[in-house]
Amino acid sequence: MKMTKCLITGGAEFIGSHIIENLLNSGHEHDVVCLDNFDAYYSPRLKGKNTEPFMKYDRFKLVKDDIRDEVLLNQTLVGVEYIFHEVAQDGVRTSVEAPMNPYEVNATGTLNLLESVLDSDIRKFRNASSSVYGRVEYLLFDEDRPEQPSPYGVSRLLAKHYCRVFEELYGLKNVSLSYFTVCNLHESCER
Repeated sequence: MKMTKCLITGGAEFIGSHIIENLLNSGHEHDVVCLDNFDAYYSPRLKGKNTEPFMKYDRFKLVKDDIRDEVLLNQTLVGVEYIFHEVAQDGVRTSVEAPMNPYEVNATGTLNLLESVLDSDIRKFRNASSSVYGRVEYLLFDEDRPEQPSPYGVSRLLAKHYCRVFEELYGLKNVSLSYFTVCNLHESCER
């Protein structure tokens, strides 16, 4: 039986590492590639702690690099069928101080990944986004309300739109999920 190969970008971070854990322990034989740059914005020590339990699996590979590196991406995507795109330069407050940082990673990095996917065997692409709606001024909020995003939110919204465009123009099946303040009993929701 052929194994499915999955790439998780941002896989050393909180959500990505939980996706990896679920894939490796699902009862299905998935090959799992974790691509993470181990940037200091999210503690490299904690990223190491998140990925350490997976090192025992022959089906797990850790790639320490950046989604903005096109050559590396093309090498990493060989044989990959599914992508869980979790990488982000997040932080609403820090994006106000340095708006180019989230743009380069979230918008440009996502576009770079999408362009690399066009020449690959990728069948499905899942994109994570959050904070695209900005300040919410009503208790019952829905996606049809106007956005009031931060520079971070704009970068995530742009990435989300790139994903939609790549489905419409190139047939890349994808879904964008927006989740907020995700935490569990084992870690604080604050950095």
